[in-house]
Amino acid sequence: MTAIYLAIQMTLLMGVGFFARKVNIVDEKFPKSLGNFLYHFGFTCVVIKAMMASDMSALGDMGVLILISLGTMGIMFLFATLTNTLMKKKDDMANISVVDLMFVNFTFMAFPIIEALFGEKGSIYIAAYTIPVRILFYVVSPLILARGAKSTGKKNGTSQPKVGKEVIKVLLSAPVLAIPVGFALSFLPGPLPSPITNSIAAVASVVTPMGMALCGMRLAEVPIKECIKNARCWILTFLRLFCAPAIALGLMFVLTRFVSLDPVLVKMCVVYCALPAAASTTIIAMNVGSDSIKAAQCVFLTTACSVVTLPIWVFLAEKVF
Repeated sequence: MTAIYLAIQMTLLMGVGFFARKVNIVDEKFPKSLGNFLYHFGFTCVVIKAMMASDMSALGDMGVLILISLGTMGIMFLFATLTNTLMKKKDDMANISVVDLMFVNFTFMAFPIIEALFGEKGSIYIAAYTIPVRILFYVVSPLILARGAKSTGKKNGTSQPKVGKEVIKVLLSAPVLAIPVGFALSFLPGPLPSPITNSIAAVASVVTPMGMALCGMRLAEVPIKECIKNARCWILTFLRLFCAPAIALGLMFVLTRFVSLDPVLVKMCVVYCALPAAASTTIIAMNVGSDSIKAAQCVFLTTACSVVTLPIWVFLAEKVF
């Protein structure tokens, strides 16, 4: 039931943003400003908070989970690339598909769902599993999404910038620089003063709800029927909610034939891959000039449909493992 409740809650948050934009409580400039704030300040606080909370001394014991996490993201990248090649697509939507298949809504949905399903052990496992996810999401996603709008210059009339400049821009962005900062802070002999940690936590806590509201605001800028009629959004939804967890289930089934793994760990990996697309994809798409409306449409469809699909994969994971 936790999975269903969270999916409904996220859909309602998108509805708040949709309503606010439709009735002009916020104007057309607000989503862009909100996206910039969330990217530069919100993401930075999320990264620092996560890195400080991680038990770096336990990385060796959780090495298998980190390897599985990296391997799964690599396989999803290859799967998305193969799908785009077969469909002969190289546009913004193709890049969004790659990001959405590599990264799920790990901030808001993964932790409460895994904890509710698998208890304290599940919480420990998901914390280790998402260490490389958090790092790569803020580094890789902007680079992938920037291959579309900014690499062609068609949407803003600019000339094609050098790829190296895009890489440097991403690597010097606040969320990426927050990774070594957070890593260093995690080794401090004592915690930072509570006003600082509480402020970081407060800003980090608004990223998910405001990110979902931002998706709703972007959806409000086009007729909702365009979202429903967009065949490629439905294809991505199918790939994200059916194919990705099926691949994860198959991989874990084969892996457990050769390696002895905790059943909780195995089931957690399958359920994680069944989660909807990350809402933060819309924020990054706005920041790099990619198609944030299509990104928001994909977040909406995968989140709404996960109300039905996620319980199915939880059931299958329990039955198989």
